[in-house]
Amino acid sequence: MTPHRVLLIEDDPLEAALAKRTLRQIDKSIDVVFLRDGAHFLQFYQKNHPVKGISLAIMDLHMPRVDGFGVLQKLQDAGQRAPFPIVMFSSSEDQEEIDQAYSLGASAFVRKPTAPKAYRAAMEHIVNFWLTTNRR
Repeated sequence: MTPHRVLLIEDDPLEAALAKRTLRQIDKSIDVVFLRDGAHFLQFYQKNHPVKGISLAIMDLHMPRVDGFGVLQKLQDAGQRAPFPIVMFSSSEDQEEIDQAYSLGASAFVRKPTAPKAYRAAMEHIVNFWLTTNRR
């Protein structure tokens, strides 16, 4: 399997640990780069611009400092689009938030389940589509 680097942007340490563990269980070749909020993502993005070697970003929506909307807005304001898909992974079911994420350039919006089997299934769908099926 080809190794993939996945950015995980999540402010909750327990959620981050669960996501990292789940991603590695799904595909051991995934290298998870953890960023604790949107501000850290923007710092990473600016420091490494143009960003290469990232296959996917999985980002929580509601975070302190800079939330997922803020990240997408900053990229849009700078006239930039990330060279990798950004999947919003959030417990939000608010259609306005979902629409806003897409209008700001999110590649996908996936509801974050609370049940363990459903959580793993959601992550498997993300990995299978963005890292296996989808071609860029």
